[in-house]
Amino acid sequence: MQETAILADAACDMPRAMMDALGVRTIPFRIRAGDRFVVDTRDEAELPNLYQKYLVGKQDHYAESIPLLERELEDHLLKNVVAGCDRAILLTIASSRSKLYSNATGAVVGTVARSFKLRKDAGRSGLFDLTVIDTGAIGPGQALIVREAARMLADGASAASVVDAVENRLRDAAHMFLIPDELLYMYTRAKLKGENSITWSRYMLGSAFNIRPVIHMHRGVTQAIAKARGNEEGVRRLLSHVEACIRADSLLTPAVAACYAGDIDEVESLPAWQSLKHIAASRNVELMLAPMSLTVALNVGAGAFGLSYLSEAPPPFV
Repeated sequence: MQETAILADAACDMPRAMMDALGVRTIPFRIRAGDRFVVDTRDEAELPNLYQKYLVGKQDHYAESIPLLERELEDHLLKNVVAGCDRAILLTIASSRSKLYSNATGAVVGTVARSFKLRKDAGRSGLFDLTVIDTGAIGPGQALIVREAARMLADGASAASVVDAVENRLRDAAHMFLIPDELLYMYTRAKLKGENSITWSRYMLGSAFNIRPVIHMHRGVTQAIAKARGNEEGVRRLLSHVEACIRADSLLTPAVAACYAGDIDEVESLPAWQSLKHIAASRNVELMLAPMSLTVALNVGAGAFGLSYLSEAPPPFV
């Protein structure tokens, strides 16, 4: 029986303990800060220190995440993956937000061609098989797709069935919401990337009246869909919306993923989170809460809260 591995890049905001339990392997991002480079591998123990070094109090594009180049991806896969399994499915951050998907697809031929000797030396026959899929999601949305893919494999599904489910069912159902806290940081980052989710007028209005946008991402398209009086009010409304989704039985999979660019104990202590936790437990819905990856946090700022679910017809956000 051929063995299949699920790979996800470091922007996938799944709790590290869950990634380890499901056997999900991490493709790192490189973080550039001035003339220094560090590696983002979703090391949760190190994330608080990384936030302080590269995120908190920074408003000047001090650091940015950079995906591995084609040859670097080949080298990483050859060193860490190809000798230990027969095929891998790499589920990447949305191609509209990173060049990782493009670089990874470019690395497929080289990885497969260079895999033969390594696999032979490891006692495996044939060439390695690598499939790269653009999840069209980031952070917690990517985490939900990765979770379902890994769960399907664990339950005995074929690699082809997993690929079909991701491409034709899961990624179109991924909804991600973001409540930013530092508007200037997110405005400057959005401007740098050519996005309009935070415009100058929204930044000025939000700064003057403590208004925070509720940003929604679906199928790679990002837009502000509502306004809230402050970050806490935005988070409360978002968590209430997810409760409505659960009560309406509108989730495609029984899981909700959330991430926070800060101490996740702050989220755990929120009354709205405790309420969501209660309703989720009563409906057998799994809640996944993780520190936001540095790769994602560098684009949205400290204190940002993200949440995702998979649904084909969710109730409207109110």
